[in-house]
Amino acid sequence: MKLMKRSLVLVVVLGSVAMLSAGCAFLGISKSEVNRTVRKILGYPDNPYLKPIPEAPSAYRAAYDHLEARRWSQAEAGFREFLKNQPTTNWTLAAQFNIGRSLEEQLRFAEALEKYREVEQKGQTAPKIQGLALVRMGVMLEALGEDAQSLAALKDAERRSAMMSREVAEAELPARLAAAYARAHNPNEAERYFAAADRALGRLRVASAKDGRPEWLARVLYAMGHRPAQEVEWQRFDEVIRSVERSQGYLVQAAELEEEPWASLAVDDLNQTYAALRKSIDAVPVPASSEILVAAREQQRQRWERLVRLGDAVAKLRSLFVLEIIKQVGPESDKPVVRLFNAVDQFEESLQATLMFERPVGDSATDESQNRRRKVVEPVPKFPGEGAE
Repeated sequence: MKLMKRSLVLVVVLGSVAMLSAGCAFLGISKSEVNRTVRKILGYPDNPYLKPIPEAPSAYRAAYDHLEARRWSQAEAGFREFLKNQPTTNWTLAAQFNIGRSLEEQLRFAEALEKYREVEQKGQTAPKIQGLALVRMGVMLEALGEDAQSLAALKDAERRSAMMSREVAEAELPARLAAAYARAHNPNEAERYFAAADRALGRLRVASAKDGRPEWLARVLYAMGHRPAQEVEWQRFDEVIRSVERSQGYLVQAAELEEEPWASLAVDDLNQTYAALRKSIDAVPVPASSEILVAAREQQRQRWERLVRLGDAVAKLRSLFVLEIIKQVGPESDKPVVRLFNAVDQFEESLQATLMFERPVGDSATDESQNRRRKVVEPVPKFPGEGAE
């Protein structure tokens, strides 16, 4: 009897969907609009990155409120409790995905990776969530130092990008792919994807002009430049700094828009990234050679070269600031972009002192380093995506 009732309900739902599709076609409504309407009727979330639709179960909405308020441990507990009480609903994959997000923000990257992988494996019937899970898998693998696997996951996500929101598919994902190719020593592919991300950002800027300064633009910029907080191992220094140099402009732009929490998060990201790079240089591995003096001298040379390389990256970061804006609001302002500028200034001064003290005899700074000492800064830098048609 129960089986008969379930079958009858399924027939009614499918019949309603068929009638809806036919009616929409008669009215000239596109197939994509039909799919969105059908998914909403069946209770699917429109996008796990956004608020759940009103039809979501109350327990799911309560857990999502914690997520939105950045109460990560409460969000994780809420989604786990929801899955325990309602293990098989249309919201199961979204809840599992958001557990991954909660774990990620608690810096539990390995656990988050496994949760995203679970969503990806079970998400054949929900390609949008499956694609987003692959994006986050790429980010988690980067955080764990698995650059080759990170690139593979992002490429898999790219094949599912048609089902993602425009901002993720056209801006965030290409920016992450570009950074991954930069770490993989493939500058041609890196620049190709950075160019695609910049073009998409330009289109988003044009679209956002109607809204003034929409919150979502700051969120997109932050997503494009964000890297998970992590230690930078000595052997990964070159890979990390290469990707940071090109993507840090997105975080500066996010800070300038002053939309919270994205502006402050962008400031924190850049501060943490440069602190991790400096710490990596200071953590010189112990020489293993029997010729301890020769090995120590070689490590000193490598440390010096990395300090110079870090200084060049800071110079590029500093050139992104519009000094007129800093002067107008004053160096004591609490605006995110001013806080970032002051932090960069202090970091650079400390780095310069180290470079002067540790410079080996006969070594000279690069052209970029010499320019940095003269504090040469472009007055009006052009950011990625600005000036787009």
